[in-house]
Amino acid sequence: MQNELRVSLLGALAATVDGEELTLGPPRQRAVLAVLALRANHVVSRSELIDAVWGDEPPASADNGIHTYVAGLRRLFEPGRASRAPSSVLLSTDAGYLLKLPPDSSDVALFRTYLDEAGRVRDRPAEAVAAFDRALGLWRGVALDGVPGPFAAVERARLAELRLTAVEQRAALMLSLGREAEVAAELTTLVSAHPLRERLYGLLMSALYRGGRQAEALAVYADLRRLLVEELGIEPGPELRGLHEQLLVGLPDPQPEPVAPALVPVQLPHEVRDFTGREKELARLADAVPVDHSPVLVAITGTGGVGKTALAVRFAHQVASRFPDGQLHVDLRGFDASAPPVRPAAALHQLLQSLGVPAERVPEDLPAKSALYRSVLANKRVLVLLDNARLADQVRPLLPGRSASMVLVTSRNHLGGLVARDGAHSMTLSTLTRDEGLALLTAAVGADRVAAEPAAAAKLVELCGHLPLAIRIAAERVVTRPHLTLADLAGDLADERDRLNVLATGDDEDTAVRAAFSWSYLALKPDAARTFRLIGLHPGAEIGLAAVAALTGVPVPRARALLDVLASGHMVEEVARGRFRLHDLLRLYATELSATEESFTSRDEAVERLLRWYFDKANAAGTVIGPPDHPAFLLPPLSTQDFASHDEAFTWCRAESANLAAVAKLAEDQHSPTAWQIPVALWNYFIVSSALDEWTDTYRVAERAAARDGNQAARAWAIHGQGLAAFRGQRFADALELFDRALAIRREIGDRVGAAWSLTGLGMAYGGLRRFDLAADRFGEALERHAEVGSWFGEGGTRLFLSDILRSAGQHEESLASARRAFEVMDSHGAVHGKAMALVSIGWAQAKLGHRVEARDSFRDALGFLRVLGDRKSLAEALHGLGEMSTGQPEVARTHLLEALTIYEDYDHPLTPEVRARLHELA
Repeated sequence: MQNELRVSLLGALAATVDGEELTLGPPRQRAVLAVLALRANHVVSRSELIDAVWGDEPPASADNGIHTYVAGLRRLFEPGRASRAPSSVLLSTDAGYLLKLPPDSSDVALFRTYLDEAGRVRDRPAEAVAAFDRALGLWRGVALDGVPGPFAAVERARLAELRLTAVEQRAALMLSLGREAEVAAELTTLVSAHPLRERLYGLLMSALYRGGRQAEALAVYADLRRLLVEELGIEPGPELRGLHEQLLVGLPDPQPEPVAPALVPVQLPHEVRDFTGREKELARLADAVPVDHSPVLVAITGTGGVGKTALAVRFAHQVASRFPDGQLHVDLRGFDASAPPVRPAAALHQLLQSLGVPAERVPEDLPAKSALYRSVLANKRVLVLLDNARLADQVRPLLPGRSASMVLVTSRNHLGGLVARDGAHSMTLSTLTRDEGLALLTAAVGADRVAAEPAAAAKLVELCGHLPLAIRIAAERVVTRPHLTLADLAGDLADERDRLNVLATGDDEDTAVRAAFSWSYLALKPDAARTFRLIGLHPGAEIGLAAVAALTGVPVPRARALLDVLASGHMVEEVARGRFRLHDLLRLYATELSATEESFTSRDEAVERLLRWYFDKANAAGTVIGPPDHPAFLLPPLSTQDFASHDEAFTWCRAESANLAAVAKLAEDQHSPTAWQIPVALWNYFIVSSALDEWTDTYRVAERAAARDGNQAARAWAIHGQGLAAFRGQRFADALELFDRALAIRREIGDRVGAAWSLTGLGMAYGGLRRFDLAADRFGEALERHAEVGSWFGEGGTRLFLSDILRSAGQHEESLASARRAFEVMDSHGAVHGKAMALVSIGWAQAKLGHRVEARDSFRDALGFLRVLGDRKSLAEALHGLGEMSTGQPEVARTHLLEALTIYEDYDHPLTPEVRARLHELA
């Protein structure tokens, strides 16, 4: 088989492909391979890899580093693979990376296989010993020797523990076969290396005694007892004490005294009533249940009220029968406002007593308690639920050692340290899907009530932000108030100012959504808490890193650190690199806190910083994006040059488009001039993007704000911008009215440049209404006025629009001439966007005249510009034209027309049916 990969981890990391040894590259690349190999055939997220390789403080370059190391491993594994071909060994998915390894291609997997085989044939000791020999024979030294990173350190210790357990089990079987001399020789060295391991001492004592060396066996016990008393302050365990007594009296075949059976703890809380959904999460948890001799740790994290404990308890009850030695539960109270977090020492005391350890045998200091806890759980199958943890350090002492136990940890914090250092599986719990939310509401209030008001039920789930706690509280209000309809409650929740009050239960304040959020908020340090509060002043659904820095008045690196704290506590979610979002209800909570805990002056200054930052960025972007008719004369001078290219500026505007509209409205509420300055600064972006809804809404705000400020020139530009948006949206009558209003204002204030553009707009609107005579008149007058004020761009733009109207009127030669003249004007002044639009008009005129080859060339040239510029409407028109001119090549034509149709449908373009019909013909 070609590219057959084998990985060896039980020693220095090594790998072969088709039997040839690989040079595995730099240390961190080997660390990435170790993680992927130990989790072979499972997806490992990029964030898990970063935590595993670097730990709690990865460098800024970590993300790129993972990409580089994965690419390097792929080149090693598949040297003959084409550079862009997908890998068949190391796969990429939306969730991360997956290394495909057959079960026998990893020595760790073979080790586990042989251990399982030994367990199956324990009633045939000779066969079991042979299986253990095969397992232990795979070891070549220290596992993962030389591999850096916290994950490798944890796995190194875990594998060493498995190896030692196998040695003990093999030794016990060898004693049953009369091979005590071999056992004594092997274990004498091992007890020196593991001086606190009672099981090893017991086996060595039995081997020595059976070999006729009673005095040496008793000396071994004396040495161990002295060490335990001096180091831990405890006596040996009951099994070892019983064995010691048998040796003293000289029993012929000493065995440990049977210990009275301990009460099996069954401590899981009761399940949440009407639990619904989470099928994928339950399946993932089921896949993580330990199947070999190593414990499994799962960290379930998420924001308050998202259902972490409910999921953990539901799953724990489902698999309880697979943990016959007990199910333990401790509420660590990591975010309890009424009591401090439970200390690890107190939690261990509770756990040890639950496992039957008498109080007098529980040591005082934490390390000793933790060691005893691991000893008690050794070789047992126990499920441990550690609920509501705050920090990894609170959990780490409570983790079992060698056993087939499973530990579930729930927390509002990310607990990345448990992933990096302790090998935890990480599961971040998001809100419910729409269907899951409806199912939860239905289960709580009854199917009849939901069926009677389906629209209100869906709205209710939406207003609860799909948060399980909020949905349950809403359901409780409906169930306990039979007269209250779902529509009534949805109406109560519609008021954002009162929503958190509605989502509270009257008799249990701790179950209110606000209270659930407050436990996370109160755990924050002052700077992080202030950042969370101030984010509540931002009006958009998402906020960028630099905007947070402006809002809080701190440098970007400091803002990044504070946001990392909030993201770790699931107070905000990082949805893309440097972009963050608050859950809807958390946003309301942050807004509420900003109103109650920030002074008026503090809020006002923060909003002013935010508005000024958005204006500066929009102004800088607008000057970079073509065409060159940006009305910059209305605006303050540039204060920043953040964008080096059209693409960079356009991408920022598109990412922030919804925020910019919301910020303009905020500026209007603040009576800030940025309410009209931000829209005017975005003039060029809206021209090339055709984001019609944001364009219209933002320029309506600009019109009101400019009128309030008494700035008639800015008001006229705002009205003209609305006219352009109406024209692009095929609302020609609205466009006509808006351009006419703008013209009246401009004539009144003597704005000759603006008046010329209003005349161009009127020509466009009349053309859209198919009043070609009036359109020609307005275009003619506009060309005269543009010439009078010396506006070359005005002339070029007007001739472009005139070309389109002439083509619609069937005057194709005149249309072509007008478009060519527009191209000459734009080309002579380097107006790239104008040139591209002119080429589209030229192409359509040529197509109407039957000049197919020339038209195809014009459309192709236009595409070269438009794919960079971002003007999707003009891009679709060029694609449409190129598709029509390529009908002799059906597949080529189909490709272009399909792309054009996708864009046309976004704009409800009038040519959409024509393109759809053409595609049907081609099919």
